[in-house]
Amino acid sequence: MIKRLLALAAGSLLSLNAFAGYIQYDLSGPVSGHIVQHESDQSIAYFWIDQLVTGTPYPFIQSLTPVQQGEGATVIRATTTYFRNDGPTNFSISSDFGADQTTWLDIAFSRGAQGSFSYTANHANSIYLCGDNGCGFESFSGTLSGSASRGVVDPQLASYLDFVGGYYDGIAPAVPTYVNPGPAPAPVPEPGSLALLALGALGLAGMRRKTAN
Repeated sequence: MIKRLLALAAGSLLSLNAFAGYIQYDLSGPVSGHIVQHESDQSIAYFWIDQLVTGTPYPFIQSLTPVQQGEGATVIRATTTYFRNDGPTNFSISSDFGADQTTWLDIAFSRGAQGSFSYTANHANSIYLCGDNGCGFESFSGTLSGSASRGVVDPQLASYLDFVGGYYDGIAPAVPTYVNPGPAPAPVPEPGSLALLALGALGLAGMRRKTAN
């Protein structure tokens, strides 16, 4: 019995270690799916993205997962981050996988005052569509926004990532470059605070006059 408990504990510990090495962010909105990052350096290990293509005559979702094959590729071209430690990594994806689409997708994340994350995504798609006027490639582009939140990494995916060296097939290891998002705007004083500042300035002016006399 004790040996079985020790074996279960060891298995759980190994699973926990694999799970602890990665962090997942789930995307909601017109760009949905998830990205899995290394906790140590925020490099992207895996992604599955469903992007709403805006402007199409009927709802169209472009699915993007890492792949490099003879029929094309879907790869991450660049990564940056606005967060020193905890936060989703900004990334650019290009895809020409298959013969019917070409996609560019750039996603940047920001953190709200309450700690929640949101994203802004710029997309450009060329898609082979058929309509009343026949078939052909049509171009679409736009800006999409939504939210992102911490998710739960699938233990089987974490184990597979460990097995293949930490990065899914088609993803090259790339530590994101830190980009300073810029200083936060100075808070605007409330009316009550402005009144207090004015009273303080008047008090200082009065004290200077008395000192001068």
